[in-house]
Amino acid sequence: MDRQDTLDSILRLLKLEEKASPEERHELATVRDRLEASIGPTIRPAEAARFLGVSRPTLKHWLDRGEIASVLTPSRRREVPLSELIGLGAEVEDARRSGRERALAAVIKARQEHASETIDLDRIIPRRPGRTHRVPEIQSLAYHRLVAERLTPQLVDEARARLARWTSSGRIDPRWAEEWRVVLDQPLPRIARAISSASPRARELRQTSPFAGVLTEQERRKLIEAVEARR
Repeated sequence: MDRQDTLDSILRLLKLEEKASPEERHELATVRDRLEASIGPTIRPAEAARFLGVSRPTLKHWLDRGEIASVLTPSRRREVPLSELIGLGAEVEDARRSGRERALAAVIKARQEHASETIDLDRIIPRRPGRTHRVPEIQSLAYHRLVAERLTPQLVDEARARLARWTSSGRIDPRWAEEWRVVLDQPLPRIARAISSASPRARELRQTSPFAGVLTEQERRKLIEAVEARR
């Protein structure tokens, strides 16, 4: 199986998980995790453009504008996080099926509009945060309160899988990994309360959060801008 086939398989599994029972979802997620591990955490722009069905200049345009997330690899290459690419791929596929010609542009526009509607700091952040809270901490709190509002069994399963990968690769301190395992084994309402708490311990816990990548890049940027504007 080549890398494009692997990306297509990951996308199909993700869509199957959305309609599966909890038991089936766990089995599908296990297979998807293996495929994701085989392909790596980031994808080169040429592969990403091919997967999304757009030209490389089109993808570069959206990357340069910050509408698609990117990271720098140790070799200083700009690549697209796998989770970002798969999420975009699912939305682009739906847009094409509904008859949209410029599907990627339509998806990004819809994400922009959705971000403007959902980022409400008056709802998710205290009007006067404590003086000891630094801007990154407030942004992390806002991020996790949005995640808490959207929490689903599938998101929790993905967080568990991500935590397992981090643990096996040594990317997270075992003490924090164990604390996150305890949190993620609780019912959804208790998980939501734990990740959205403003307590000092929750603030520390969020620094190693396995809920990375839940929000779209548009939502993440809008949230950052909104917190900065409130300073």
